[in-house]
Amino acid sequence: MKRLLPYVLLFPWVLSAQSLFTKISDPANPLVSFTNTAANYKGCVWIDLDHDNWPDAFMSQKFLFRNLRNGNFEQLPDVNGVTLGQAASGSSWGDLDNDGDLDCISASTVSGLHFNLGNNSFELKNALLPEFTDYRAWDCSLVDADNNGRLDLFFTHADGFPSGSVQQPCKFYLQGTDGTFSLVTGYEFASEFRPFTIPVWTDYDLDGDMDLLIGSGPGGTQGPDFCYRNMLKETGSFSLQRLKAPPFNLLEDGQVYNAIDFDNDGDMELCLTNYSGAKTRFYVNNQGTYVATNTPFTTQGQLLTNAWGDLDNDGDLDVLITRDATTDIDFYRNLGISFAQAKIAGQVPANTNACGLALADYDNDGDLDFMVNGATTGRSLFRNDTLAAGRHWAQFSLQGGPSNRSAIGALLRLKATISGQAKWQIREVSAHNSFQSQHDLRQHFGLNDATTIDSLVVRWPSGTVQSFSNLAADLFYRIVEGQPIHPFVGTEQPTQMTDLKIIPNPVNREFSISSAYKIQSVEMFDSTGRIVPLKISPEEKGTQVWLLGNPAAGVYFVRARFEGGKIGMEQVVVY
Repeated sequence: MKRLLPYVLLFPWVLSAQSLFTKISDPANPLVSFTNTAANYKGCVWIDLDHDNWPDAFMSQKFLFRNLRNGNFEQLPDVNGVTLGQAASGSSWGDLDNDGDLDCISASTVSGLHFNLGNNSFELKNALLPEFTDYRAWDCSLVDADNNGRLDLFFTHADGFPSGSVQQPCKFYLQGTDGTFSLVTGYEFASEFRPFTIPVWTDYDLDGDMDLLIGSGPGGTQGPDFCYRNMLKETGSFSLQRLKAPPFNLLEDGQVYNAIDFDNDGDMELCLTNYSGAKTRFYVNNQGTYVATNTPFTTQGQLLTNAWGDLDNDGDLDVLITRDATTDIDFYRNLGISFAQAKIAGQVPANTNACGLALADYDNDGDLDFMVNGATTGRSLFRNDTLAAGRHWAQFSLQGGPSNRSAIGALLRLKATISGQAKWQIREVSAHNSFQSQHDLRQHFGLNDATTIDSLVVRWPSGTVQSFSNLAADLFYRIVEGQPIHPFVGTEQPTQMTDLKIIPNPVNREFSISSAYKIQSVEMFDSTGRIVPLKISPEEKGTQVWLLGNPAAGVYFVRARFEGGKIGMEQVVVY
């Protein structure tokens, strides 16, 4: 942080939900009409089950949905082995066995370890976990805590919630490279009976290993949270060290921690939603010192989640807040040195609640949408239609190897020139970063007016660092550890796409574009997303002639933007 900001100013900004997000209420869409359970505290997760770069959905406690790519979803068979019954349930998804598909762990009356069989069915394998019989968890999270390329398992038990439940500590299992699981002991969370609530693994100190921040709110009073620094990088072997200095040693009513770079200065701020026993906290990182900062959401109430993403694509992170016992969702737009508030009121049905919330660009139009889950009709889906209009973006899917295949713990830094200023942004791949919920594993960046990504740096959990430069904006990219970056082609929103005819193809020095729409811009990039310079003909409508620079022979992609928001993309061969 270049300057100290002890207070963040409040700019009142109250708009109706419809001016920001469109609530999807089609009864033919099972994601918003399925028969939900009455449990109040339930999460939701965006996952890509079929590897088509379109986010599918999971609603706790057991409900699975495939994205049909047209705004609708298809309900799939329930995840096998998930039990119902208690008031709380979360889940966490990642590739546990590194076989290419997403597995999950679930927290419920009887929690579970569920392996994906590859055909939208799952096998319950709780017997692989020592001392796990009939374990009743409040929430859970996957992480590669020791960076050995295998995902580990963490379950929390909230003592006294629900009432009458058997006292149990948390359960933490390290997975060996042979696929066996070992129960971790020797820490407070492994032996004490506390209201352990939401476990968040995040590299808050940016040293290359995942730290553990457990919100442990008693629910109306104050108590200690349990926060630990991962000592893997410091000592060469995995261990956790309790954080005992402010702000980690304060008495809270903690729910969800998040570490985010709110001000794009290269370090991580901290946000903690508190229940009614304490105010929600926001700490600006000033060169390693955490400065308590007032924001519109650092209030006292029954706050649950803080979900961060660049919802307006302006190049910095905004936040959505859910509260217990209310149907309202609060949206706070990041204005750079302040937040502006917009209340999404009355959009979740009355007599329910909105607890878990997860972000994803489910319609692949370049901006972040979100879903929420709660009791019965509390499940809802909100589409982002106008908030990010006209601003650029990029999204990245990562596949690890030798890092864990889901790339949990990978850190991305992106540099783009926004409004004339070079700006770095940070994203972290996480398997649990909301109240009992998980955002899409794809990493979304808003780019505002930037049409080119100057630099992208990926730090993998294995320690490998890859750098890419001069990438085109407005694309979905796939990065496999240690290999070149590649754009996904053909996964854009279908309603935006139009036919594009390139003559001739293959091409040598020049070609023409034929379309029924007026062309606004044209880009050409190679198979790694690197932009190829073009000289554009002066014609304004009809057939357009573009003179190439001097690219090497090979396969390229041409993308044209047309009036009305239409996009055309075509593969060309240069000889």
